Amino acid sequence: MSAAVLVVHGGRFGQSRKIALAMDEVLRDAGLATEMVELTSATAIDPSRHSGLLLVTSVRYGYFDRNAYRLVERHRSWLATAPTQLVTVSLTARKPEKRDPQTHSYTATFLEKSGWTGGVQVVAGALEYPRYKLWDRLAIQLIMKITDGPTDPGLSIEYTDWDQVRATADRFAAQLVGSPEA
Repeated sequence: MSAAVLVVHGGRFGQSRKIALAMDEVLRDAGLATEMVELTSATAIDPSRHSGLLLVTSVRYGYFDRNAYRLVERHRSWLATAPTQLVTVSLTARKPEKRDPQTHSYTATFLEKSGWTGGVQVVAGALEYPRYKLWDRLAIQLIMKITDGPTDPGLSIEYTDWDQVRATADRFAAQLVGSPEA
C-alpha cells in the first residue's frame, strides 16, 4: 500500500475538524490512503509513512496556532518536496473578498513567517455563539461589531462554502494522484 496523506486539523470550536473530515473523504474517494490527526505540539510527519500533508487550521483572534508554525519549521525540508495544502479556516472569510490567500492578512502573515510553500486556500468557518464561553463570545461579538457581522448571542451560522472545500480537496487529490509518492 502507498504512503498515506497526513490530514492535520487544528482549531478550537470544531469547524476545522469538520472541514478536514470532508476533505479526507474526498481524498479517500480518489483512492488515496489517509491518516487524520489533531494539530498539537507533538504532531509529526513521518516521510516513510506520509506522501503529502493537508493542514486545516483555524485563525483565532487573528493568529494561527503556534503548533502550525512548529510543524512547518520541524519538517521544512520534507514540505519543500512533498505535495502540501494549507486550508485556513477564518470567520473573516465569510466575506468572499477575504478568501484570497494573498489578501487575507492572517494567512499572508503565516505564509511570510512560516515559509510555507505549498498550496493555500482560505475558507469561511462557523459562528456559534451558544457554544462559546463568556470571554470568547464577548471577544467575537466585538470583532463582529467592528467588521459588520452578526452579534446576536443566540445565533449559530455556518459560513463554510462546502463546494469550495470539496473543490480544494479535489485539486489536492489530483496533485497527489499525479505525484510519484502516491
